[in-house]
Amino acid sequence: MSYPMPYPEDRAVQEQPAPPPQPAPAPPAVARAAVPIARAPVAPAVTAAPLATPTPLTRPPDDPDGPPRGPDGDRPRDRTGPSGQTSRLRIGWHTVPRAGLRRMTVTPPAPAGLLLGRDQQQAPVPLRLFAPDPVRVALVGGVWAAQLLIFRAFSAGARVVVVTSEPRAWAGFGERATGQQQRLVIAAEAGGPYGGTAQTPLLTVFDLGVSGPVTSPPLGPWHTQLTVLRQLDRPGVAVVQEAGPVVLQRLGGDEATLAAAALRLRPQSGQLLQSMNDDMMALIGDGDDRYVFLHQTGIERQYVGPPRR
Repeated sequence: MSYPMPYPEDRAVQEQPAPPPQPAPAPPAVARAAVPIARAPVAPAVTAAPLATPTPLTRPPDDPDGPPRGPDGDRPRDRTGPSGQTSRLRIGWHTVPRAGLRRMTVTPPAPAGLLLGRDQQQAPVPLRLFAPDPVRVALVGGVWAAQLLIFRAFSAGARVVVVTSEPRAWAGFGERATGQQQRLVIAAEAGGPYGGTAQTPLLTVFDLGVSGPVTSPPLGPWHTQLTVLRQLDRPGVAVVQEAGPVVLQRLGGDEATLAAAALRLRPQSGQLLQSMNDDMMALIGDGDDRYVFLHQTGIERQYVGPPRR
């Protein structure tokens, strides 16, 4: 039986030698070693040679134009804030150009006291109602003005004793204003204690009409006597003259004449006392004469009411 002969191309394929065997792949560790990798420099071997003798540290010379050194001899280091910007902290060393020194001014501190209001220049006007030494204040005006001063004195921690011939005008005022029963006490006559503290000053109020008390009680430290004159008449002139600061609401013609004579005011001041608005008061005898706008707050209107005489 005869078989077909293969074509030359088939013979060439059959006679082509087999490819040489490929070497087995290197292990993973060897393959990684073939890739160049940057390595940290190897520390030199430690030898037994002696180390060099350290040179003692010396303080660098001071710079006459720089900031002084601290107790440890170091200059202030730069400090970095949250924004990443570096600013140098130099304590006790500052430079100001001469032109800047000429522009510098010193503002006097505002006087201390209970804020009475603001003047025509909108500057605050305080009333020195409490002090370590006894203080006597006269108020020519109505119960409304007295209660406004007391309401503001409550913010300073004051305790108040009211000696009045008209208890109904004061009934419930202390409880409404402070929520406490002992912050304002209504009494028939002044009694002890006769002193307060800086944290809790004592204010004794005499509301007896057109005159003050027959005998003023002794006053201790941080104790203030406020005498309210519903109307300024001759019986009350001595009260005004003996008081330190005097606070006045708008006065009538006869009252203004008595006040100007008792307090030795200029004629112009007597006219101003008659032309003030309901929300104004005059402060006499505590430095310069001041005419004050009270700037009553909403809370004060709620507990004291609108301005009136």
